[in-house]
Amino acid sequence: MLTLTVDPAVLAKLKSAMPMTDKAERAMEKYITVLTRKLEDSLMNMDTNMFKFFKHFLVSTHALSLEVGQFRFGGKKLYLHSWLEKNGCALIEVITPGLKGSDPSTIKLTKLVTMTDAMDINTLRKKKINELDQLINDPSLTDVDLFYRVFPDFGTMTEAQLESAYDLCPVKTRSLKQYMVWLTHRANHITQVERQMMLRQALVILRIAKAGNNLLPMKKNPSHFGRNYYHGINIQSVHRTLRHAILGDCYEYDMRSSVISWKMGFAEHCYQSMKSQNPSDEIFGATLAYLEDKKAFREYVCDETFGGDSDITSDAQMGIIKQALTALSFGARIYQHGWIDQSGNKFNPAIVSIITNQDARRRFIACDVIQQFQIEQKILDEFIFKIFTESDASLLTDPELQTKSGRVSKSKVMAYLYQHAETIVMDMVRDELGQRGKEFIANVHDAIFVRTKVSRYDRDMIEHRIRDVTGIKYWYLDEEQISGFKGVSAEVLKEEQEHKDRMAELEQQAQGYTPTFQ
Repeated sequence: MLTLTVDPAVLAKLKSAMPMTDKAERAMEKYITVLTRKLEDSLMNMDTNMFKFFKHFLVSTHALSLEVGQFRFGGKKLYLHSWLEKNGCALIEVITPGLKGSDPSTIKLTKLVTMTDAMDINTLRKKKINELDQLINDPSLTDVDLFYRVFPDFGTMTEAQLESAYDLCPVKTRSLKQYMVWLTHRANHITQVERQMMLRQALVILRIAKAGNNLLPMKKNPSHFGRNYYHGINIQSVHRTLRHAILGDCYEYDMRSSVISWKMGFAEHCYQSMKSQNPSDEIFGATLAYLEDKKAFREYVCDETFGGDSDITSDAQMGIIKQALTALSFGARIYQHGWIDQSGNKFNPAIVSIITNQDARRRFIACDVIQQFQIEQKILDEFIFKIFTESDASLLTDPELQTKSGRVSKSKVMAYLYQHAETIVMDMVRDELGQRGKEFIANVHDAIFVRTKVSRYDRDMIEHRIRDVTGIKYWYLDEEQISGFKGVSAEVLKEEQEHKDRMAELEQQAQGYTPTFQ
């Protein structure tokens, strides 16, 4: 919901170059329309402080120029974007060019453009609940036009083509509206930048759903590695709280410690190949401890990493440890510091990026169970890599599984093998749920969302089938009940009423005020 106002001098200069009819007005209108959409897309996906502090955006100037197109100036056609630049009328300034022509550049608006943002968080927070509701339900918004702008092929595809190209996610619009109110007034543990981005995403999804029979179309984007992703805004890419707002009341079933469970399925064969004198539960003791009680495992590592004097909240500490363990399970190496290559490029390994405090990172690396956990993961990774590449040599020559220098990437091969296994298993779960009459509403990789609860008996049967088919005994489904956003909290309403009362009191005082002259 951006509005761009361009200095009238730009249109005046354009008219002098396009004197016939109203071509200049139409050309400028098209440029502003496309630029506005590009800026909105940037803000909807920008989770950094680039805009907050510098008013910078990420926009492909190449795509902008092509989409606005060419217009006739005198005897020849020129791209309007180029004409504006060459004639001192540029509306944007490139700060950092994209690496390739089609890559987004870091840009900012020039002094010839003024931007008004109706979704600015500081503006929204000043609105009362009913004012915010009016904004969300503004009848001037063309939801249908937005829908076909985002999904231009929807009007031309057959039903079979749409089913092949898209997944449709149901949207609980009431929950989504209440989420926007919560996000505006109460989401104090989310940064302002993230809150701003999620508000924009929520509004776009709401408008699409209102035009699309309460459904969010998600265009499929299958990965070579095995997972199904989506183009554009979708249920997988949004923040967890926004996902819950979209889906409303439902149940989430996800594979418990899925990548570790998958790898431990090869532990017995790996142990036999090692011919070790030590028992297998000792060789893989740390990994087994993680699978048996990952909460206790994480808490121990968290205490060893942060101790009792950290100024980071306990929830944030646990989030960091979860990320670090996930990175290790996917083959991340443990480094104490990042480095700079010969070209001057900076590189931060995953653990350095996740645990930014050097002392905490040092204690994490020194933790006894982390050292053992990493050793065990390395043993399993090497065994799995060996048996799969020996049976399928194409894994060693697949260009998608190689480094930039052309060498096979072990981490990419492992990700490829795991994600394909994950997809097979989750397809089985979906099939089993369908046979039991459960309404499948969305999936996020190793998690599936259904509208109603799966009985303990049915869950046991699904787990047994997965273990029986795959031969991996560590597969388990965890259950979480999800609640949609049902209304503005009493606390918000109380605060708003208190604010109204204060304003009324001040107004009364002002009306009864008698100035004193000296």
